[in-house]
Amino acid sequence: MMALLSVAKGTSRPDLTIKNARIVDVFTESIREGLSVAIKDGFIVLVDTTCPEGQEVIDASGLYLCPGLIDAHTHLDSLFSFHEFVPYAIRGGTTTVVTECAMVACACGMKGVEAFLESTAGYPIRCFFVVPPLTPPFPQAEGCKGITLRGFKRLLRLKEALGVGEAYWTRIVEGDERVIEQACYAISLQKRLDGHASGAKGRKLGQYIVTGITSCHESVTPEEALEKIGSGLYVMIREGFVRRELEALAPLRALKDKRRLILVSDSFDACMLLEGYMDKIVREAIELGFSPIEAIKMATLNPAEYHGLRHLGAIAPLRKADILFLSDLEKMRIEKVMFEGSIVFSEGRFLREQVPFSYPEEFQRTIRSGPFYERDFTIAGPKHARGIRVIEVVNETITKERRVPGLPDRESMGSQDIAICSVINRQRARRYSLGFLKGTGIREGAVATSVTWDTGNIVAVGSSPKDLRTAVEKVRQIQGGYVVAKGDRVLLEFPMPVFGLLSLEKMGAIAERTRRFEEATREIGCTLKRPFLTLQVLPFTGLPFLRITDKGLFDVKEKRLLSPFLFSEEL
Repeated sequence: MMALLSVAKGTSRPDLTIKNARIVDVFTESIREGLSVAIKDGFIVLVDTTCPEGQEVIDASGLYLCPGLIDAHTHLDSLFSFHEFVPYAIRGGTTTVVTECAMVACACGMKGVEAFLESTAGYPIRCFFVVPPLTPPFPQAEGCKGITLRGFKRLLRLKEALGVGEAYWTRIVEGDERVIEQACYAISLQKRLDGHASGAKGRKLGQYIVTGITSCHESVTPEEALEKIGSGLYVMIREGFVRRELEALAPLRALKDKRRLILVSDSFDACMLLEGYMDKIVREAIELGFSPIEAIKMATLNPAEYHGLRHLGAIAPLRKADILFLSDLEKMRIEKVMFEGSIVFSEGRFLREQVPFSYPEEFQRTIRSGPFYERDFTIAGPKHARGIRVIEVVNETITKERRVPGLPDRESMGSQDIAICSVINRQRARRYSLGFLKGTGIREGAVATSVTWDTGNIVAVGSSPKDLRTAVEKVRQIQGGYVVAKGDRVLLEFPMPVFGLLSLEKMGAIAERTRRFEEATREIGCTLKRPFLTLQVLPFTGLPFLRITDKGLFDVKEKRLLSPFLFSEEL
């Protein structure tokens, strides 16, 4: 601090001075012209009409200086490695991210989380995390490795831990003792509790908030968002891989006070990252009627203040020198990116050498189930069964129950668009379940993946036991990822061996494999609009209504396991 004070007093030189700048002032929501910025030890020391000349000088004539963007809610523990993500995030003006880590916690436990966190260190981007509270959401109905309460508390005490990850409101309101104790501990540490309040309104929302919840990223209408803001929550507006609600929530631009609005990605896939990141979300907000400074503020100062990041989110004294140099404010055209006082992106190029993180071998061999045989995926009901209980796909993320009379054979299943589905516990040799799934369009072939919310168990969907066996065995062989198969042939394999969740390939190659996966699913007849996403969420018990886990069919609302077969009294 004495070094900063010395520069501020003019008794020593700054490391760097930026001259002739137009500052995007997120405090006064104005553009301040003709200013200089003095930087020392990665911090902004002065913002004034004149500053001492630094050892290095940057002339910012004609450019706007904007705070580095913050993604306050994302999921970086699947699909691609962190070191591969960094150049694309920086190119997109993003200098700070806050990530969930529930998938790696469920799949690989405490050691897996520690390895994941280690993989985020040492790069020119700041990575914080939130600790997953429910690993898994329903222990009686699904299996995973997870973390203990003791492990949870140890993680939450880390300075990089900003709070508790999204906790599903029904689990808290119903009094799940695990998450209540976790919430109390987080409050004692004065840390945030991210919410997941999809469907919570009125008194239910009030009950959720009194447990300490501080934000929600699940609003899909302005009315929902306003109710949450009026109750004191921060509203995170998603515009990413899973959901895109920015257009639907754009009427919130009429709010006089937008301090509780935050733009987030909630994750990008590789294809999206090739086109931009938080800069793209800010640009879209501007196109939807938010002023440029309002949109920038929702991705800088607002998330910094929400997460208690005192030194981030603005261009002002004692803030980190994370600065974007923009040639066009409305179009968010980024010419340079500075991270802690060093230029890390310029003229379209990332300027730091990327040293890939070396993941320990134990986290590249995490799938221990099997082997599996064709007979394992033969689903036969008891003699007195009179029908089947089917999971029906409603949209990309929601399912419902459908009751079908009779016991179908393969031909009738195909005509009714019903496939066999299975979830396999990655930790156990022989724990798996079988069920029926309607709405995939799969007529001849199978698809399988280990990238599933939240447990990281393997899910497979196929037209026959043979197809399923081929797909599942290939996932086991490559130690995680996506596979599309037909008969004995593997049409596509997309290896993600790290934690069974992350690819080790370059971002461009991951994007290409993602596109090829979608094409391969069409070859087996799949009609799902977004099969890459729908497969991930099929076993996810945090969404309604009927799911399949490694222990069987699970009714999320009633919280009970069900048989895939129906009997006379159920029809």
